[in-house]
Amino acid sequence: MKVELENLISIDESNKDQVIKVYNRYGIVVGAPEIRKRNLKASFNPIFTLNEDVTYEQVAALYKSLEHELGIVSIGERFYFDFSDSEYQQAPLFTLNSTGNSPEMFVDDKGTLFSISTYCKQCGLMEKEQLSPLVIDTSQMKDRHLVHVSGYWVASEELVALMEQAKIEGYELLEVIHSGSEVGKQPAYQIIPTQIMPVSSAERIKLYFATEQPPCKCGLSGVINGPDIYDRNDIIKLNGDVFYSSEWSHDGRYLYRKTLFSRKFRELIINNRISREVRGEKDQNFGPKDWLFDPVLLK
Repeated sequence: MKVELENLISIDESNKDQVIKVYNRYGIVVGAPEIRKRNLKASFNPIFTLNEDVTYEQVAALYKSLEHELGIVSIGERFYFDFSDSEYQQAPLFTLNSTGNSPEMFVDDKGTLFSISTYCKQCGLMEKEQLSPLVIDTSQMKDRHLVHVSGYWVASEELVALMEQAKIEGYELLEVIHSGSEVGKQPAYQIIPTQIMPVSSAERIKLYFATEQPPCKCGLSGVINGPDIYDRNDIIKLNGDVFYSSEWSHDGRYLYRKTLFSRKFRELIINNRISREVRGEKDQNFGPKDWLFDPVLLK
């Protein structure tokens, strides 16, 4: 697995050569930026690999040079995790990160009861406990098989039937409450894993954005976690196909646990043409209804 970083900078056309020189000075080879004809601005969008030769500490120093030398302070950042073929082939579990490159994979909560408490006073992250079935407008699911609702996965009746036929194990179903028009209403079920993964390996990558506020002391806000990585001996002991991560994730406001699925579940989705096989966010096949499964790494 390799880590790639994408930068997005809008610069004056007259500065493009100086910007390239700054990147090159820090060992990052980039090409000439694309020029926008209307306003003579250059859309500078380099993607490069972080490794022993190009560390994120070097990148943070590069940002300071861009600011001090050229006055560039607005720099967009995005991390990508690129997995090898063998990592996809050997992974027994996958983290489901998306069920479509589209906002339609998200459905709004319409009044689920939660108990809310403060997890971190410094950054304001909140912890919530679900007290009722999820309340959503099920017509918004349309023909999607799995949607994301406030940190939870909600499945269509068709997907539930496929999971039962394939004998997918390790979860419970809780029917959601429909709130909205009767037109397009459909049965839908929250998938609740019955098992929690062991603690992730200490070797798991943790990153941050140098262009934003430093990470909070709680270790969650401002931290970009790399792929899930586990001790091989811990994974061998697991049974079933659906698991909660033991570590918290968050949506910027509330905590939630990611859901991991077995290889068997991923193959069920692909073989039934619910999703094409997609490998990473940059995969050209990653369309509005394609599911993004990242392989769990073993050590």
